[in-house]
Amino acid sequence: MATEGNRGTAQDDSRTPISTAFGQHIRQSRLRLGVSQEELAARAHLDRTFVGRVERGEFRISLENAAALAQACGEPLWQILQRIGE
Repeated sequence: MATEGNRGTAQDDSRTPISTAFGQHIRQSRLRLGVSQEELAARAHLDRTFVGRVERGEFRISLENAAALAQACGEPLWQILQRIGE
């Protein structure tokens, strides 16, 4: 399984409104799918701890990782971004 280092570097910055909103959306999607962070991480080829940090909005995620999580949730990334931008 890939870790965040293998899929693109996430910058350790303070939480931002968009990173928090993206993380909340990913968490809601994951819960709606009825899967654990570990399962979502496996589907996205990411580390479980990385998914947890994304859900908490702890840093700015790369587009590659955002796209992998969106795909693992069965949603196009553009739709997630559109929803959180409204």
